[in-house]
Amino acid sequence: MSSNLSNSVLKWYKKHGRNNLPWKVKDPYKIWISEIMLQQTQVNTVIPYYLKFIKKYPNLKSLVSADLDDLMLIWSGLGYYRRIKNIHLSSKIIAREHNYNFPHKYDDILSLPGIGRTTASAISTFSGFSNKAILDGNVKRILIRFYEIEEENKTILEKKLWDKSVSITPLKCTSDFIQGMMDIGSVICKRTNPECCRCPLKSMGCSYNPTHKREKKIKKKINNIKMNLIVLINQSNQIYLEKIKAGKLWQGLYSSPTFTLNSHTNEWMLRNNISDLKPIYRSNIMHRVTHKKIMFNTFFYFLKNDKKVSLSSKNWYNLADINVGVPKYQDKALVIYRSEYEKNNV
Repeated sequence: MSSNLSNSVLKWYKKHGRNNLPWKVKDPYKIWISEIMLQQTQVNTVIPYYLKFIKKYPNLKSLVSADLDDLMLIWSGLGYYRRIKNIHLSSKIIAREHNYNFPHKYDDILSLPGIGRTTASAISTFSGFSNKAILDGNVKRILIRFYEIEEENKTILEKKLWDKSVSITPLKCTSDFIQGMMDIGSVICKRTNPECCRCPLKSMGCSYNPTHKREKKIKKKINNIKMNLIVLINQSNQIYLEKIKAGKLWQGLYSSPTFTLNSHTNEWMLRNNISDLKPIYRSNIMHRVTHKKIMFNTFFYFLKNDKKVSLSSKNWYNLADINVGVPKYQDKALVIYRSEYEKNNV
């Protein structure tokens, strides 16, 4: 059965595979960047970021010499910023321990920050260094549906799926096979509205019927958070931004000041001599991050004269060309400001 399945996938991939994706190359450096970007992010979202990144940092040496702030800027908007920090850290390790050459050994790849078994297997196999099986979200979904696997225990389920993935992965044409599995999962065996009539595994006996059976979804508890966001614009068309130094979500990015308590907001405003200012506009910005729903109560202020304001002169950035990485909620605030400014100044 496993050989027939793999042959079916390989045959489909040869005819229908997404060979035009920019990271379908043999360069392990480029494959590495794409695989990290594709963690928890869809292909269509990744493509423009990948192309921009590779254009600016075409090889490991150019990446090693890059400043983390510059990397955060080019990653800005892609989310899950720990990924770019791991890329930055990994580049230093590769330069130091492998003389600027991306490692060929699977265990060396696996040891790099931010790389797990699936990512290491994908990089190693796509680069032609090995013939390892993978278990990304697409492959998991195909295996669960094809083999009708049901398991409440997450650890046991993971082991079952890895065993299955290893058993069906051929030792020859391994790269094409796992590319094929990923492509089938992405374009046919989708999470919602799968196109079973087009699936090459239908003729292999797959009995999955989306109208009769749905995979159990584990509902994650959503944490609702409220924050204040203070957007300050001066008469030179500059915005005040501070580097985020704490927290896992946006650490290393630049943002307008944020506060979780009104009292902290008021203290900051008073301490910096801007408590007497009246906001020119106010808006609520909703931002979703994994299992968190954050409501930013956003206040926009315009400083006509900032001589009395006790804010560092180094923290003002040109609105037309903000040359540091900012979180998505900051982009949303800027869109609102520009929209209101243009509306009121036509």
